[in-house]
Amino acid sequence: MNLDELKIYRLGMGVLSGTLTIKEFSEQIGKSYRQSQRIIKKLRERDFEGVFHGNLGRVPHNKTPQKFEDRIIDLLKHRYYGFNLTHFREMILKYEKIEIKKDVLHRIAKTHGLVKHPKRRGRRCYKPRPRLEQEGMMIQFDGSNHVWFGEERTDLIGGIDDATGKVVAAELFYGEKSNHSLKVIREIIDKNGLPESFYMDQAGIYGKADREWESQIARAFQQTGIRLILAGSSQAKGRVERLWRTFQDRLVAELSLYQITDIEEANQFLKNKFIPRYNAQFSVEASSKEKAYRKNVFGDLDIIFCKKLTRKIMSGNLFSWENVSWIIDKKTDYCGREISVNLHIDGSYSFDLMGRKVNCKPHSLKKLSHNEGKTRTKRRA
Repeated sequence: MNLDELKIYRLGMGVLSGTLTIKEFSEQIGKSYRQSQRIIKKLRERDFEGVFHGNLGRVPHNKTPQKFEDRIIDLLKHRYYGFNLTHFREMILKYEKIEIKKDVLHRIAKTHGLVKHPKRRGRRCYKPRPRLEQEGMMIQFDGSNHVWFGEERTDLIGGIDDATGKVVAAELFYGEKSNHSLKVIREIIDKNGLPESFYMDQAGIYGKADREWESQIARAFQQTGIRLILAGSSQAKGRVERLWRTFQDRLVAELSLYQITDIEEANQFLKNKFIPRYNAQFSVEASSKEKAYRKNVFGDLDIIFCKKLTRKIMSGNLFSWENVSWIIDKKTDYCGREISVNLHIDGSYSFDLMGRKVNCKPHSLKKLSHNEGKTRTKRRA
């Protein structure tokens, strides 16, 4: 017996001996009059055993079987180590065919210290901005540097539609560079069309509000009529920031589960399995059925969404790039104009004049210095 049970037995014996009334007994033990009557009856019939609850020693009908509980603990500790409980419950239902109630799972995990607690930081609370009405009106775009797989840090670059919360494209790279971002942007455009706007960080590759020069991405957007919105803080583009937190929780756990340590394999899993499943589960319908994506009427996007360099054309249609003299393969004289050198996403390059591609070929493998030119002229003389 514990102290409470000893007290009930002692006072109950007082009722049976006539020194206490049942009313006084009920007040002392903190139970109702009728419950006190039942306790006195059990004490009269069974002596001290009447103090114990009738279910003492019985196995509850709803108790989780020990074998089942051991199976859940084993999965949490090994195969699905690092998964949060909601994600874990989804995965074992789909792949292990195990169904478990949320409260039961939480009880088991908490008992064995297997609850994954999210990191909480003291921060200012911001009022959520309502979603835009049409899909394609705004793409929140960002990159996240994290240990996504293996032991090296990589950059996940992607965009989420503001109206639906749908991940429109994402890819893992080594480094957050202009061409990497342009590749993901082109994927969004090729799949859906031209969105109305992009919401991005004030980073060097995207642009700065207090600088006059424009980035390669800002220039491409200007040429295609896409509005570039530069965020003043990370909280302003909260949807994509929350997306990265979700990905850092779920994607990392799944890449580890399938032992993926190669960036190409990780991107295949991300694009073909993870993102479609994520969109099916978490995206919502836009308030308007019409989409804001536009068709391309701006010509060849390959020479727009690339890294552009400009060079001055000299006499004889010659220009210099990468210490090589190039000549435009046309009879028209372009002396004094500027030619664009286009460094494409796939690593290739091309040339264009006023948006029209032109063929160019190396004129010499080395650009002559001023002194070398004088020496050769003297020798000829």
